[in-house]
Amino acid sequence: MCSPRNRSEANPREKPVQSPSDPFDFSEYSSSRDGIDTPSTTPSGPAWGSAPTFGSHPDPFGPGASSPAFASTDVFASEQPVRSSGFSQGKTPVGRVVAACAVAVVGVALAIIAVALGSVGFAVAGWALAGPIAALLLATYMIADTKQRALPVYQPSKAAQVIYWVTVACAAAGVLLGAWQIADWFGRL
Repeated sequence: MCSPRNRSEANPREKPVQSPSDPFDFSEYSSSRDGIDTPSTTPSGPAWGSAPTFGSHPDPFGPGASSPAFASTDVFASEQPVRSSGFSQGKTPVGRVVAACAVAVVGVALAIIAVALGSVGFAVAGWALAGPIAALLLATYMIADTKQRALPVYQPSKAAQVIYWVTVACAAAGVLLGAWQIADWFGRL
């Protein structure tokens, strides 16, 4: 049986165990066969700080990279406004929330007319305008507002926030009044 000393002398490729005096000596983990430590390379190119070799392609995601093919496939590029100043300023889409508020107010008015006249037709129209249609318009407002908030600079509107909550209150009242009139009509059949 060979002792550990004889084994290392018998196999010259086997590296001797390092002494515990240098905790930063990682030479035993070197992957080079000739004993020279070279910087490792990544699949996309050479390691950081080393010069690229002839015929190598730069990392498309590295610092300062700009690939026209990658930039042209950006899904969200057409949705964001482009300005020459470099920064886009987002604004609250007030028109969308005003449209939702107008539809909700008309829905409440129709529901009130339905309760006053006892008409199920006005109740269904009021419920539909104040319910699903106003909710759909509020959803499009929220989507557009979220896209605007994602821009580097955003200018909020307090008026839009007030109109939003008025719309929610009118929609709730229109849905409740319309549903109550529809249920009252259905119960008398």
